[in-house]
Parts: sequence; C-alpha cells; structure tokens
Amino acid sequence: MSGVADLKARLDRHGLYAKKVLGQNFLIDDEALAAIAQAALRGQPPALIEIGPGPGTLTAHLAEAGLPLIAIEKDQGMLPLLRERFADAPHVELRYGDALETNFTTLHPMPRPAVVGNIPYNISSPILLTLLRQRHGLGRVTLMVQKEVADRLLAEPSTKAYGSLSVLFQAVAELSRVRQVPAGAFLPAPKVDSTVIQLRWRPDPLVADDQLPHFERTVRAAFSLRRKMLRNALRTVFSQEAIEAAAANTGLAMTRRAETLTGSELALLAGALPAVGPDPSPSDPL
Repeated sequence: MSGVADLKARLDRHGLYAKKVLGQNFLIDDEALAAIAQAALRGQPPALIEIGPGPGTLTAHLAEAGLPLIAIEKDQGMLPLLRERFADAPHVELRYGDALETNFTTLHPMPRPAVVGNIPYNISSPILLTLLRQRHGLGRVTLMVQKEVADRLLAEPSTKAYGSLSVLFQAVAELSRVRQVPAGAFLPAPKVDSTVIQLRWRPDPLVADDQLPHFERTVRAAFSLRRKMLRNALRTVFSQEAIEAAAANTGLAMTRRAETLTGSELALLAGALPAVGPDPSPSDPL
C-alpha cells in the first residue's frame, strides 16, 4: 500500500478528514517529510516538540531518530489514530493542546528542545511570535509556512516583502530556507505553495530582552503606514516631540520610509523613543 493510500485508510478507519476550520493540510510527500525531519535534527537536539502532528506523517519520520518527542495536537479526533500509530514507540508522547496557549519551555525536562511542525497557515504569525517570546527555552525551530510568510521573514530592506515580521525575527534569529514544497505535496492540496524555514536563535540579538517589547512596538508603528514617511507612521504611537527628539539623537531622517531602514537602524530608533502603551500580543497582526 502506498503512503497516500495508507494515510487515507487510517483516516477512513477513524472517520477522520482534513478540517478546513483548523487549517489542516496533511503533508504526504516522503521526500519533503524526510527533509523536514533531517533539518529538525540538525545540531543534535536533546528532544523534539512537534506542533500539529495531524495523522502523524511527519511524526513517523521524526520518531525514527529515537529522541524523546512530544507531539501537541489540537484536533482531539486525531489522538486515537496517533495512539494507534505510535503504540510501539514509547519515546513518542502525544498531548492534546492548542499551540497558541502552550508554554513550550515547560513541556520537556530536556533543555532547549527543538521545535518542528507543519503549522496551520491562518495562525502562522501568532505561533511564530509565541515561539519568539519563549525562545530562551527552545532550540532550533523548523516550520512549514506559506511561501509568502517565508518570503517576508527572509526579506531584505528596500524589497516589497520586507516589513515588521522581517525586522523582528531577523533581530533575534538567523533564518534560512530549507526547501520549497508545492501544493501537490499535501492532502488536500492548498491553494498556495509552501516553504520550510529554520530559525536559529541568535546569541547576540540586536535588542536586549527587556527592550524587545518596545522594539516590537516601534517596528509595528514604523511599518503601520509603510508608504508614508517615518514621521507620519510613528505618530500612530509616539508624540511629535518624541519623534523630533529621536531624529536629533540618532541622525536618522524622518523623511525616510520604514522599508529602507535596516534592523540595526530600527533598533537605534527604538532606543531613542520613549516606552509607551501596552506590550504587543502574539495575536496582533504583523
């Protein structure tokens, strides 16, 4: 029986199917699955956490390494299938839970477990931000995301895809593109192509931990009106007096647009602006 036929048989036996409301698209391409597992195992992590195993196609490849593996699944209906599939794999622990409400740093006794997953595209940014906020307890992160999100994460200044997502993650992580994955590699096929990315948390981030919420707030403000000059975009959060003082202290021209500034320049700008307003939430759109 082929991998696809086997998956369909497992799903049928349990009366399961891909739920659109949960953004489920099951990866069925063995080459892509093996590549993701190989990337997740780089650096010899002590343990693995998988987000959204679904019917376990990626889980099966990850389990072959024999490392402690915790898989968190929001779809309760998938758990009987997963328990059946990994009944003979005691190193695989299956848990019901919502990734957006999970403290990944306390899931495993092993230090800095690697995180991996084919995550729902409709919540990819909140999941990324959740992991960013917990990064000190985590190892490398390997995720399947929509190609557009990957392009934004990896974008350089003065390009169309460059924005707040690019700046925030490049400030604290080294990012790389593992591979592209076409829509036909999934069941059912999504309407977009996908990309596997990997994040390695920087030991020398551009911004200190206690300043990161303020940096994020500044970056969000700077890109809130990306076609406008900095002085106009920053007014959505900061006073005119604060903006003028920051310009004088940094030498940055407030006539520039945010998309022309490097991460270092935005960190400099944030350092010259006062801390105002509540800390951003992972659910706030980037």
